[in-house]
Amino acid sequence: MTDTIKALYPYALAEGEGVGTAYEYIAKADFIRPIVSRLSELAGRAEGGGARVIVAGLPEKYGTSLDFAILAHRHGAQLRVVDDRQEAIDRAERGIAAVQAAGRLRGLRVEYRRLDSLSDLAKTEPHDVVLSCEVLQRVPQASRAAFVGTLRSLGPMGALFVPNAENASHLEISGLAGFSRLELEALFAGARSGYVDMPPFPPGIARSSEQRARASSGLAEALAMRALDVYCAGERLVPAFVKRRFAHIVCAMWGA
Repeated sequence: MTDTIKALYPYALAEGEGVGTAYEYIAKADFIRPIVSRLSELAGRAEGGGARVIVAGLPEKYGTSLDFAILAHRHGAQLRVVDDRQEAIDRAERGIAAVQAAGRLRGLRVEYRRLDSLSDLAKTEPHDVVLSCEVLQRVPQASRAAFVGTLRSLGPMGALFVPNAENASHLEISGLAGFSRLELEALFAGARSGYVDMPPFPPGIARSSEQRARASSGLAEALAMRALDVYCAGERLVPAFVKRRFAHIVCAMWGA
């Protein structure tokens, strides 16, 4: 199934975000295509009611990883969302409730679990797929290797996305800490790494709720979103040395 930014835009709105988040959904999904393929195989297994997917921590600033909920729903997976901040869990729960009230993600059941700290992930039972976005950069430096080890022990395959430290303007605008690809590869030995999310605009563009809502129905906005679909599809053709400077996200994937 090929997603479009326009089709995913309502989900981004439910997260309190905009076009940039819908673009990010597609860019991340392209990177984890091997995991998506494996989820398709697991969807029909008799025992356990499908794959078990865990969202290991919610984003520090942008959105609520609703794209991972879309992925779980699409493949009939059981979804667990964990974080150490109740306000982040509440926001994620409101976002999913909003899209379900609009008739989307019907049937998706999510278990939310509040952790005392992210280190408590080590006490969580294994899952089939582990996903984490915009989390690792807020883990204390001394605990990062242990956190990554926990992620990899939680499931045989998974992916992690963090802000790209080699895009200095992105970090300055977002106010987030980040990682270089080499730093991430040192933490995820043997994993596949890469850069994704290179939209032709900076993060966090300020638009009112009314402007964001109008964008879902306007013709000009629809044409702009279609152009972004084409642009996003071309990301995979961009050389790594260019992505290193302009991509918003650096990522790692294991087991797939």
